Amino acid sequence: MHALLTNARYTMRTLAKRPGYAAITIAVLAIAIGANATVFSVLDAFLLRPLPYPDSDRLVMVYNSYPKLGLEVAGTSIPDYLDRKKQASSLEDLAIVTTDSRAFRGDGGTPEQVTVERASPSLFDVLRVRPALGRAFDESEAAIGNDRVVVLSHDFWTTRFGGRPDAVGSDIRLDGETRRIIGVMPTGFRFGGNVAAWVPFAFTPQQTSDAERGREFSFSIGRLKRGATLEGLNSELAAIVRRNVEAGIVERDALDSAGFTGKAKPLHEFQVGDLGAMLLTLQATVLAVLLIACANVANLALARAAGRRKELAVRAALGAGAGRLVRLVLTESLLLALIGAGLGLALASGGLDLVRALGLERPGFPFQLNLPVLAFTLGAAVFAALVSGLPPVIALSRGDLARTVHEAGRLGGGDRRMQAMRGALVVAQIGISVALLAGAGMLVKSFIELQQEGTGFNPRSLWTAQISLPSTRYARPEDWARIEEQALAALRALPGVSAAGFTASLPFSGDNNQGSIVIDGYVPAPGAPAPHAQSWTVDDEYFTALDIPLVAGRGFAAVETERVAIVDENLARKYWPGGSALGHRLRSARDRADEWYTIVGVVPAVKQGSLADNPRKETVYWHYRERPVSSGAFALRTALPPEQLTRAAAAAVAAIDPDLALFDVRSMDSRIAGSLGPERAPMVLTLVFAAVALTLAVIGIYGVLSWAVTQRFGEIAVRVALGARSQDIVRMVLGHGGRLIVIGAAIGIAGAIGLGAALAAQIRNVSAVDPGVLAASVAGLAAAALLASWIPARRAAQIDPMRALREE
Repeated sequence: MHALLTNARYTMRTLAKRPGYAAITIAVLAIAIGANATVFSVLDAFLLRPLPYPDSDRLVMVYNSYPKLGLEVAGTSIPDYLDRKKQASSLEDLAIVTTDSRAFRGDGGTPEQVTVERASPSLFDVLRVRPALGRAFDESEAAIGNDRVVVLSHDFWTTRFGGRPDAVGSDIRLDGETRRIIGVMPTGFRFGGNVAAWVPFAFTPQQTSDAERGREFSFSIGRLKRGATLEGLNSELAAIVRRNVEAGIVERDALDSAGFTGKAKPLHEFQVGDLGAMLLTLQATVLAVLLIACANVANLALARAAGRRKELAVRAALGAGAGRLVRLVLTESLLLALIGAGLGLALASGGLDLVRALGLERPGFPFQLNLPVLAFTLGAAVFAALVSGLPPVIALSRGDLARTVHEAGRLGGGDRRMQAMRGALVVAQIGISVALLAGAGMLVKSFIELQQEGTGFNPRSLWTAQISLPSTRYARPEDWARIEEQALAALRALPGVSAAGFTASLPFSGDNNQGSIVIDGYVPAPGAPAPHAQSWTVDDEYFTALDIPLVAGRGFAAVETERVAIVDENLARKYWPGGSALGHRLRSARDRADEWYTIVGVVPAVKQGSLADNPRKETVYWHYRERPVSSGAFALRTALPPEQLTRAAAAAVAAIDPDLALFDVRSMDSRIAGSLGPERAPMVLTLVFAAVALTLAVIGIYGVLSWAVTQRFGEIAVRVALGARSQDIVRMVLGHGGRLIVIGAAIGIAGAIGLGAALAAQIRNVSAVDPGVLAASVAGLAAAALLASWIPARRAAQIDPMRALREE
């Protein structure tokens, strides 16, 4: 320890004499380590940190699946949930949850929509989390008429009730209905997003009947018994479906044609989704940036070591052993790396703000600079110190240091081994930079192509808002249509509004409503899936508001005298190839056998979930009077600023019913931008990391050539004295740099192909090999590197031979 402190003090004194070297080294390492800490924080949040529930590794999502229809994850119907709760012996317990929006009015203020989850009482047992205040609801309260209780989230209790303990036992009004507050969940408890409260999921007799199978608007979460396996649970879920088919409860066609089954997946894996592979790729990317930074620092350290060879040789002659000299060099590297890591953590804090702005953070997965991140950052600093300190140690340890005392002046502090090592480091930098530039280029190209594909409608100047009608006051379907029509009339009358439409679900809102349909006269081939399509309820002005053109036929009338439907081009082409869909009939598989809807129009395919979606899924639009809904969304085509329209629209709706509130008010452009998070985040981050890598690589090649010119002053002076022209000297130095660039680019092309394959497996529209992007990446880096090479080349060409020879 004494020796370490002595070396540290000596290192601080020597670095104080070379503040420029120390500052550059610390800055390079801070950027690289900060980038690694940023990405590792995200990786830790999603992949490494366990969910905040006891024994969270035993929690599973249980859901319906229709693989033959391309619908891997559906929800859960109430009868399916009840079957699995009773019959799946691998489960310790099972809960069912569905998310609603409810109007909350506190202390006579304006109403606001809050997210409420209806949950079976078993939810809190499955998660093993109890309220911090009061209690959770029990089975007796999960019954119609006895379910007027509510458990609040900690955030909602704090912001709306001031964190008062006496709020437990008081009443709250949701959708105009009084409920008694019986509990408050602990700080930080989240399940299903930003939920304000939980109420009992009370089933009606209709909901528990077999007629409800297929209505999969909920999801289930279960806890495996100790010793039970996921494979065993999936076998039990499939067996339950087969028993129901054999008993005639579920149609055999659902099993044979749609592949209907029950499935389970670890909750952690289910919530993270496809992010895991992308995050691992990003982590590999920033580790590559760290390697480039280490190579740069190693080059600086080699130059510094060359200047210190005489000093170190003298210390060796005075009795310092090789081990002590190595420790001295490594102590300097470690000290600089630790300072860089400290600054890197500060940069990581800002980096996490960037990642949040890109929309990558999710509820329940907060990004934190916690203890694992600090440990990783310390490990990265030690790694950087070893990697960047090892080349000068190797270079100094070869040969007789004592002889260096006599040779240092003649060699100028350098030799061929150091020059070769520095060249190899630059080649590695160029290779990694080419790979990262190509990867970033492919992501940018993919992102641009996604935006150019379009949505199928015009999102510009489109204002949107959602509404949910309280079931306590609007219980009948005719009431829903009446209020929605009144709201539409008021919204259409607002100044600056050219069109206003209503839909059960907006594109890019995250909703996914699909179901089987029956086409009159169409009989699927044996074993082929039945027709299946997205299903959207819209009013007569919806297509006008979204600027969705008609391909054939007509749109909906305000009032239709017969049952009609509109389909998209995908459905029309699939079932009437080469013909017209107009005049044909279809219905939902849940409709009565005589409830046929005549197709009167065909519209383009519209993307619903993300710009990255390929809108292959067929879509049917139903008239909202035929299929009224109690909750939906308004879409207004307007030239007004969004904030001005929001105030006017809220006032117009409040004039109809003061207890109604618009929520999730956003422009369509904002919804689309939000959906692009999984594509935008890796593109922006990889672009940033590639720019850092390029900068470091260019600095590296400049440093190597500048150092090489310095070491060859005498040789260049002799060449000039013997008649070499300036262009000959420039060509010689550029040739040295060019060789490094060519070798590095060749290595980088191989790395780019590997990175492209990894990206292509994760992101649609990314090609594993893109010759254009690859060529542009190589050309861009080569141009920057040659420019960096030209500066020391020009310097070499301007050497005064007489002065250089005298100094030599």
